[in-house]
Amino acid sequence: MTLQIATANRLTDGIVVYLGYDGEWTRHIDEARVAEREDDIADLLIEAKAAAAVVGAYLIDAEIHLSEESSRTIRPQSYRERIRAFGPSIHPAFAKKMVPEHFDPRTDVSAVFMNGI
Repeated sequence: MTLQIATANRLTDGIVVYLGYDGEWTRHIDEARVAEREDDIADLLIEAKAAAAVVGAYLIDAEIHLSEESSRTIRPQSYRERIRAFGPSIHPAFAKKMVPEHFDPRTDVSAVFMNGI
């Protein structure tokens, strides 16, 4: 069984948000409520879809990583959801948050010129 978190877009500004343990929507994926059991997953989806402050609520697969400092980091399993959580994959300067394995400019950068040259 994979871990699940609820995500949606906030109606007021379209920002990607995650359902937290307090029942509020947060912009930070590390504050998201994590569900693992079937009953918890079903309840999480029902609560997410019933929220009036968001649109397009759905569940995503996620992994939890614990660092040596005991901080919890949630990482979506799909690349699409990592982009929604952490920002574009074009350069770390444009990211919402620094995630070392999300983008490696030493290997992922190629020159792009707007004039086609």
